[in-house]
Amino acid sequence: MVNRSGHGHKIILHGLVLLAVVGGISYAAEHFGEGHLSAITAWIEKSGNFAPLVFMLINVVCMTLGLPQTIFTVVAGVLFGALKGTAMCLISMAGGASVSFVLGRYIFRGLILRKFGSDPNFRRIEMLSHHHPVKVLALSRLVPVVPYSIANYLLSVTRIRYIPYIIMSVVCLIPETVFLTAGGHILSAGVLKGSFNWKLLAALLVAGGMIVLLVRATRRSIEKD
Repeated sequence: MVNRSGHGHKIILHGLVLLAVVGGISYAAEHFGEGHLSAITAWIEKSGNFAPLVFMLINVVCMTLGLPQTIFTVVAGVLFGALKGTAMCLISMAGGASVSFVLGRYIFRGLILRKFGSDPNFRRIEMLSHHHPVKVLALSRLVPVVPYSIANYLLSVTRIRYIPYIIMSVVCLIPETVFLTAGGHILSAGVLKGSFNWKLLAALLVAGGMIVLLVRATRRSIEKD
């Protein structure tokens, strides 16, 4: 039922590639672009709550439109730091997931079923949602068979209820969010200050280990059932 390949390791590899890309862009913007990254971070520090609110709103809108959210998670770590970036991303995920759930369940249900009703991944999700709703929620969040933003719409037309949906949508993404924001903050500190935060590296490694363990545990539980 579930691919036995190392999904957790794929998530880590995807995150590292994304961090490398964002790191390269950040370095180029700072050292070849007349200090653009420093200018952005200075503006954010002066803007108070305005910049975080704008960032979260953009994240929610893009998530609702079905765009990938992982890039926003790394950028949040670069611009706002690991702790604040993690909180902002989790709030954005809750907001985007809620909007998508409402739109999918009450407005776009027919369109979603016509487009994805015969898709094997959707049929597995639908089947499992009848008997193991919490497990299928964990699986859909931890094992990226489809992107998070697309999964929101697919889950909205199943029998899954909103409360467990939104709780699992946030909780299951905490390790990955910490991994990406901590990595983004490490990159930002290296580019702007030439420093390295060992505590954040430890948090990144712990989060990476948790991702692998949670993916394996969820996959085995689903396979057993």
